[in-house]
Amino acid sequence: MTFLQRVEMALSALHKPTLRELRETLSALLCTPEAIAPYVTEPDGLPYGRNVLFRTEEAEAIVVHLPGHTETYIHDHGASFGCAQVVEGVLVNSIYRAVGENEAAFAAETRLSAGQFVLAPPGQVHRMSNPTEGRTVSLHVYAPPLSGARTYSPTDEYVLDYVI
Repeated sequence: MTFLQRVEMALSALHKPTLRELRETLSALLCTPEAIAPYVTEPDGLPYGRNVLFRTEEAEAIVVHLPGHTETYIHDHGASFGCAQVVEGVLVNSIYRAVGENEAAFAAETRLSAGQFVLAPPGQVHRMSNPTEGRTVSLHVYAPPLSGARTYSPTDEYVLDYVI
């Protein structure tokens, strides 16, 4: 069975999945750099490559390719939530807090390496970046499929996530 067939079978079995089920599904795919290599695309209209592998009414799988020293826009996922696995390289996931309609303030960040997972709960605002020379490739699963995502501009405001 090919990697794409495994993705199609796994996503077709999902019915109103939870965030935990998305994480379990992604983990069960056993994604490797070799398996995902044919689906990695170069940037085209965005600062990163984006390739939708498979979509059902319940969920979708997307390969994201961040070339060296690139980042996504600060964004949310609309009504969707998701999980991603870093397959190759290093990924920095920066979390923001929405401020007003179109701005977001930095709150925290996590650095992930190949094999690690990051969750995107409902309502999360974030930016993914690649701080290295080499490329970063990640596999994302969202439920429901992405729609209504918004982008934000950064503010100078810093949000502390602890109390002094």
